[in-house]
Amino acid sequence: MKKLLLLLIVVACALSTYAQEVSTFTDPRDGTEYKVVNLQIELEGGIYIERIWMAENLNYELEGSVCYKNYPAYCGKYGRLYDWVSAKTACPEGWHLSTQLEWQELMIGFGGYKQAGKALKEGGSTNLNILMGGFSNTEGQFSDIGKTAHLWDAELGDKRTAGLISLYADYDEVSHDVIKASNKNSCRCVKDY
Repeated sequence: MKKLLLLLIVVACALSTYAQEVSTFTDPRDGTEYKVVNLQIELEGGIYIERIWMAENLNYELEGSVCYKNYPAYCGKYGRLYDWVSAKTACPEGWHLSTQLEWQELMIGFGGYKQAGKALKEGGSTNLNILMGGFSNTEGQFSDIGKTAHLWDAELGDKRTAGLISLYADYDEVSHDVIKASNKNSCRCVKDY
């Protein structure tokens, strides 16, 4: 009886946060189609919120954005890399650059900063499928394709720094840092609510 009760608790916890549906959104600015996922996340106290996230990195070309190593083939798989100023305006109308709070919601819903990477990365339970798209530093040097994913959040640290969420291919921890806003990193957009 205890084993059955334990099994039911585990199943209930697993179902409390899940990807409800995967669909698509077409960016009217350039016709690019993105997978999107509607996530229902349980916060403390039995409160549920819903967020619709792009399940692919943004690939909208504008000033302040580049493809990894300036090769267009990388943009096709990993999306573009943006400096923070361009990232703030890159999402289509009705969408916004993911915020630190929205990333924290994912951390709460998917095991905390120490484990959430497993659910967020390609093949994870969220269907967000974050790929290790690398980055470009302030000197324009590219690094870490296939090893790390760095995604801007919408928070400005000061006039020269901004928030960054990082995931790693080799382990499931997620980190939040503040770095120079002139670096170039990936973007995920969230539908306005």
